[in-house]
Amino acid sequence: MIVAKDNLIILVHGMGTYTPGTMTKEVKDGLNAALKFAKHEFDYEQDVEFYEHNFGQFFDDVRKNESDVLGHFSDLDVNAGIINEIAKYAANIGGDKFFYTHLLDVIYYGLTFWGERVRVHFADELIKKMKSAVLNGQRVHVLGYSLGTALINDTFSKIYRNGDTSDKFLSIKDNKIDHYWAFANVSRILHELNGIQGANPKNNVVHDGDNCCIKNMVVVSHKFDPFTLIKTYRREPDRGRFQHPSGITQLNTHDLTGYISDPEVGLRLIYDIYGGSSNITMDMLVAGSGAYKKTTLNSQIEGLQDKWAKVIASINDPVGATENVIALIKAAREFRNRIEMFLPGDNV
Repeated sequence: MIVAKDNLIILVHGMGTYTPGTMTKEVKDGLNAALKFAKHEFDYEQDVEFYEHNFGQFFDDVRKNESDVLGHFSDLDVNAGIINEIAKYAANIGGDKFFYTHLLDVIYYGLTFWGERVRVHFADELIKKMKSAVLNGQRVHVLGYSLGTALINDTFSKIYRNGDTSDKFLSIKDNKIDHYWAFANVSRILHELNGIQGANPKNNVVHDGDNCCIKNMVVVSHKFDPFTLIKTYRREPDRGRFQHPSGITQLNTHDLTGYISDPEVGLRLIYDIYGGSSNITMDMLVAGSGAYKKTTLNSQIEGLQDKWAKVIASINDPVGATENVIALIKAAREFRNRIEMFLPGDNV
């Protein structure tokens, strides 16, 4: 008989293609790096079960089946003006498939019925996992990243209710998520696209306040992550915390492993789960953070924040939701190009 581990961590990935096991590896690599910086040995997997929810493969299949993606948007009743904006952007993207794929994921999720399909699938999966966890006496945690934070925000808003648990709903009182770690939270900008009733991140149930579905919410946004600088998530956790790491160690400041490698982030995540039994101390956290900072390039790129502020200012405060998304990805590419000038070849 297999005995369930005490902690179930549901992982929900971000934009782009994710094969099975990819996100688990990203999280573990980050946690291992954080422990190494602190020179601390601790088996965080001893009482943790990781479970991946993968919606990206569905979007990959949709793209593969549509040779004319923009034409497909017309079939999905996406506004013609929006299609024209996407077409103009695509024409100028210079074959950068990474950013084009990210844009398509956002549009598919935020503006088409495929978004509702992935929300329904996630809801069904989550309710089953939660019921199983209750039977097994497990604490349920959720770690969401980038577009995954929007899926979590929207789905939780739909299925959490006051009252009893059922086949379609979870009880706010009885089925709270123990920890929700939201990395690169983009739920606000996606809410502008889909406008789901009751899912506004400013005041919905996806929070650790009273009559909400989270016990402890941790929002982690890198100071130089381009995907979190438009419609930034600003709702203060009541029992959790905001974290704003700023170390730059690689070209992609939106990278999940990069986020978690910072001991201020990774070690505190482990402590959230295990508390004092992790033997993580404040002195260890300070020492680990110091070792990590020595590997960052921040001192070499003094003034980058000012340059980044100018990039954001150049967006001219777009009003429309789709224009916001396109401007965001344009700014991300510009930021990547700027930071690339400072990085050694093996980090690009």
